[in-house]
Amino acid sequence: MSHSIIAAATVGLLAALPLSATAHVTLEVQQAPPNSTYRAVFRVPHGCEGAPTTRFTVRLPEGVTEARPMPKAGWTLRTVPRAGTAAPAGHGAAPAIAEVIWEGGSLEDAHYDEFILRLRLPDRPGELFYIPVVQDCPDGKQAAWVEIPEPGRRVTDYRMPAPAVRLTPRN
Repeated sequence: MSHSIIAAATVGLLAALPLSATAHVTLEVQQAPPNSTYRAVFRVPHGCEGAPTTRFTVRLPEGVTEARPMPKAGWTLRTVPRAGTAAPAGHGAAPAIAEVIWEGGSLEDAHYDEFILRLRLPDRPGELFYIPVVQDCPDGKQAAWVEIPEPGRRVTDYRMPAPAVRLTPRN
């Protein structure tokens, strides 16, 4: 096959992808070993339908045993503890967290930014592990990237898929 045919086929394939697949919140690194410490970098490509993002919430699913968010200049950082968990013990222990929230800043719709936290991934090799996030904007606008595909469905079947990391299989 000639290079021009391959290039044309690639361009055609990319054009056929749904627009939301290239415009949603994603994780910078989308594969990691199970039961590992993972630096989750949430890439936020825009605000909400022309409005700036003023709050960014990460909803940590069951299986995340540790989370430490990175403060962000111009934003207030707060965490919501996971209900029904014991207080941490030992040097450097952190409480179990259900949500990490950055708020009070402003990510204009025309700009790109990243929100970062370090977390311990669950010990479930081969699983696609979804981490729902929500962008809040003025006037009640919201972009909730929380859809988790049902078994047998693809992420491209959804308009607002949650970011995901594949937990690599054990060798």
